[in-house]
Amino acid sequence: MARCNVGFLTLSIAKDFGPRRILGIDIDEHLIGVARKNIRHYCDQDIEFIGKFPASFCSNFGPIANHSLSFSTKFPDNVWFRKENYVLENDELLETVQEEFDVILALSITKWIHLNFGDDGIRRFFRRAYNQLLPGGRFIVEPQPFASYRKRSKMTEVLKANYSAIEFKPEDFEMYLIETVGFESVEHLGAPCAKSKGFERPIDVYLKKPPRFMEGGDKADR
Repeated sequence: MARCNVGFLTLSIAKDFGPRRILGIDIDEHLIGVARKNIRHYCDQDIEFIGKFPASFCSNFGPIANHSLSFSTKFPDNVWFRKENYVLENDELLETVQEEFDVILALSITKWIHLNFGDDGIRRFFRRAYNQLLPGGRFIVEPQPFASYRKRSKMTEVLKANYSAIEFKPEDFEMYLIETVGFESVEHLGAPCAKSKGFERPIDVYLKKPPRFMEGGDKADR
C-alpha cells in the first residue's frame, strides 16, 4: 500500500515490480481521479483484453466485476486507487484494523498528517500502519524535518494551531515506533539523490517481527 497523490510512484511500482496487488490511497478525491486516469499512460500501446473488458477499463470506470473471470495480478489489474483518510477518528478504531499488507510506503506525508491531525493523529497513523502489516512486513517512511513544518503551518488557522501544539517531534518517531508501537528493528537507507530541492530526505524501513517459523523453522516451536 502507498500514499499515491496522482499515482506516478504507485503505478511505477505496479508495472516495474509486479506485486500481486498495490493499493494507492489519498484523502483528496481529485488526486485519486487523476491517478486513475494516469493508468492509461503506463499501459502498453496494445490493449490487453481479458475476457470481455480491456484491462485498462478500470482507469476510466473503476473496478469491473465479473465473477466468471479468474483474478489477474498482471499490470494494470494489480493496481487500485481509493479515496481515504488513513488517520482514523479515534484509537478505538485501531482494534478493527486487520493485517493485510507486506509493505506500507509513506513518502512525503508525515508532515501533512502531523499538521492536520496533531500528535495524536501521527501516532494513530503509525499504529494503524503497524496493525495493517503482516508479520515480517515493512513500513517504509520518509520523516520530514520539523524545520519544514513552519512554512506550511501558515496555510490555515487549523494548521497553525496544530503546529503550535506539537510536542512529539520527528526525531522522536524512531523511539516511538520501536519501543511503543512494536516494530522489531529499523534500517536507515539514507537520503536519495533528488532533482527537486527539499526531497533529499532520509528513508527509514521498519520491520514488523516475522512469524516464529520464519525465524527458526521447527526449532522455534519446540
